[in-house]
Amino acid sequence: MAEGNGREQCYGYIRCPVRLLGGKTYRMRVKFRFSGFEDVNRHLVHGVFTKRFNDGIFQYRKEGGMVVGEGRFLGPAEDQDGEVRLYFRYSARGRVWWEQVLLEECEPVPPRPVKIAVSWGKGDLKHWSRWLDAAGAGGADIALMPELFNGIDDPMKAESEDGPSWRLMASKARQWKMHVSGTTYVRRGDLVFNSAPLFDREGKLIGVYDKNMVYEPELDLGASPGEGYPVFQTDVGRIGIIICYDSWFPETVQLLALKGAELVLWPAEGGYNGLMHARSADNGVFIAGSIRNNPAGVWDSAGNQAGDERPDPTCRAPSAILDYQKDEAMRLFLVTVDLSKKVSPGWNGGPMRSAPGGRRCRETCLRPLEGNIEMEARCWYTV
Repeated sequence: MAEGNGREQCYGYIRCPVRLLGGKTYRMRVKFRFSGFEDVNRHLVHGVFTKRFNDGIFQYRKEGGMVVGEGRFLGPAEDQDGEVRLYFRYSARGRVWWEQVLLEECEPVPPRPVKIAVSWGKGDLKHWSRWLDAAGAGGADIALMPELFNGIDDPMKAESEDGPSWRLMASKARQWKMHVSGTTYVRRGDLVFNSAPLFDREGKLIGVYDKNMVYEPELDLGASPGEGYPVFQTDVGRIGIIICYDSWFPETVQLLALKGAELVLWPAEGGYNGLMHARSADNGVFIAGSIRNNPAGVWDSAGNQAGDERPDPTCRAPSAILDYQKDEAMRLFLVTVDLSKKVSPGWNGGPMRSAPGGRRCRETCLRPLEGNIEMEARCWYTV
């Protein structure tokens, strides 16, 4: 049991020496109950630490009146001595009772290769039909077209959801057994949205994201903003979507990551591709962008970009990009990533000592920033 000492700054950990064997995969599990605080990630950290390696638990679930946390990870390449640490911090009067702390060898974490097709430039539906055929023939698991790929830039000329653009996406998803997405203006009732559907391998609609951050010229022409940032469960992983102007707001990808997205699709007309290094690395997600007026791109969870001939030497993170191929004539970029690898930039032996990469327990300030940000964002006057 650990408890606060009456000071908000209290900080410490219980430790137990362990020896990790090189090349082995480990499972860490804790089971506990607590009182006097609300946020487990803010006040508790569970990990394994050596001089050159660190990893641990980043996900929790309720199990009856208890909390269970589990993590599975590949250990160091060579034998190392270290310790399991149970951190307690920043709770003046909180308490935690651990009933189980387990560290054991387990089966390796299986790779999760996903092949993503992205593109750039403009075209009519005949072009995109051929492009989807090329993506399917190339073995794509996900094919993403740019924003407003059908060439209809006027919201007042929006199609319906059963119009030719969505029918094309559904039919090609079914034909090639791949997920398909892209955006078009869609009319629902008397409103028009910039909408990105996501179709599964059978051509069935998984869900739709309506652009929230609508660019002002679109608003002037009659488009309306959608509401909410959904995350879609697919057979390749959890997918979120942002559209073009959404990308300028860091909260969009942060929210999707907090909701469990592993891969974020970014259909766009333009934008600043360099932001995607930060969006992916800040939140520990993969990002795939198809862009009408910029080069297409795919970034892993550390901000590594597929095909980057001059990678940033300050990143120091192993890449989760397995392979890439580019067909300039078809404007097809096929990139294979491993979604099982969630590395952070500044890799310092593991995720407990590297950039946070969206891991909740890595925020080490006394009070969460989100409350202050919300308060300042709502303040409409200057002091």
